[in-house]
Amino acid sequence: MKTETNTKSNTEKTRSMTILAMFIAIILVMTFVPYLGYIQIPNFPSILLIHIPVLIGGVILGRKAAIILALVFGVGSLLKALYSPGLDYLFIFPWVSVLPRVLWGMMIYDVSRLFQKLISPRLLALSVSFVLLTVIHTLLVVPLLFSAFPLAFGVNIADNVGSANLDWINTVNSLSGFFAVLGGIFTTNGVIEAVLAGSVGAIVANRVMISREQVAESD
Repeated sequence: MKTETNTKSNTEKTRSMTILAMFIAIILVMTFVPYLGYIQIPNFPSILLIHIPVLIGGVILGRKAAIILALVFGVGSLLKALYSPGLDYLFIFPWVSVLPRVLWGMMIYDVSRLFQKLISPRLLALSVSFVLLTVIHTLLVVPLLFSAFPLAFGVNIADNVGSANLDWINTVNSLSGFFAVLGGIFTTNGVIEAVLAGSVGAIVANRVMISREQVAESD
């Protein structure tokens, strides 16, 4: 009986590691293949789709996996920023691209589990938690762009952001202009990302969780 239990435990660990590797691969592909994980729009940071596999993987695989996936997300965002135009260039600063994503990853599993205890059915709980987690992600990331603005303006970034974008950025190089940008990001990027996570992300996560439960029962 003990040997059988150990075998099942090892099988589940192997299965979880395989799924984690799959999600890491998906995040990397979505990072570096144009318009898969980041949809670029003029004068704003890209609209994200890449947070959806991070949410799904984190909910399915647990807290540690969520942090790993969020770290991959953040590092990939930093690397992508090195050759990205517009405001995406500001993510070259690790406290904008990596730090808030790791902090966010620490919350994913626990927030999702909390709502699964409070709300039924599970699909609705996942939908609500994914929307809330996406809003939290936006709240963590966007204000940190403020710290990147002075550093970016302190160097010549025309080659990175493009002359047209540079002219626009210079027009909002003020506190009022900055808050106008933040408000625009919250009402465009933030809303779109939350809706996609709460619909597509929650449906996929629920379907994968059902499949894993069925596999576990068959074992």
